[in-house]
Amino acid sequence: MALVYIKRVILLIGVPFVLSGCTLLNDFTTAMSASISGADTAQGSAVGIETKELDEETAQVYKVAEETYKKGDIRTAIGLYQRAFELEPDNPQPMLRVGEILNRHGEPLAAGQAYRQALAVDPLNVDAKRGLGVSFMKRGQIDLAIEQFSEGLAIEKNTKLLNVMGVAYDSKGERQTAQQYYLEGLELDENNLTLRSNYGLSMAYEGRHNEAIALLYPLSKEPKATMKHRQLLAMAYSLSGDFDAAEQTTRIDMDDVDVAKR
Repeated sequence: MALVYIKRVILLIGVPFVLSGCTLLNDFTTAMSASISGADTAQGSAVGIETKELDEETAQVYKVAEETYKKGDIRTAIGLYQRAFELEPDNPQPMLRVGEILNRHGEPLAAGQAYRQALAVDPLNVDAKRGLGVSFMKRGQIDLAIEQFSEGLAIEKNTKLLNVMGVAYDSKGERQTAQQYYLEGLELDENNLTLRSNYGLSMAYEGRHNEAIALLYPLSKEPKATMKHRQLLAMAYSLSGDFDAAEQTTRIDMDDVDVAKR
């Protein structure tokens, strides 16, 4: 019975590291799910993706694009974001949004093109550098991703960049380097669930099972913890060989999913 549940865990989450919010890098190449995340403000950049104001006409087009995207019409939404960019070509916000959406929906090459357009407008925009780096990661070009993240960190050190830098090094199997970046991020925000989760999972893959579980177990009990965090704990148990604990952890959410399907 335990092995059945473990297989369900592995099939469900593979080998995930968290890029941001709920965005996972699965087998280091495929994103599973995502949520709209806030943006960091770059030094030398006007402001981040959510805070730089658009003029009235452009803002209206952008609003319609957002509503269209929420309805699931991605193609039309992207066209509207591009129209917003045409109306205000000195504002990178619409192309940042296009890049975010394309990365999320498995189009990293097109996402990279959108982020390059944003960088042409604002070369110091750390959101664009992070997004471009993520698009490289999803295409398996880890060294190019690290180059973008490094450039971003030279502009502004923030938790999102430190996290994706850690994920990049984890994808290369360089656990200790990855963990240094997670820890550096935790110095900025010690309660960051994404950084703590990735740090714990990195330790689990390194073979530091007790330390990983000691970190991930209490994290999975926190009020803001999600199924994702419990799945990471289950993965850590599996890597340690404790399949019974992995089954018990997984059963919580699997049972909820089964009930929801009835």
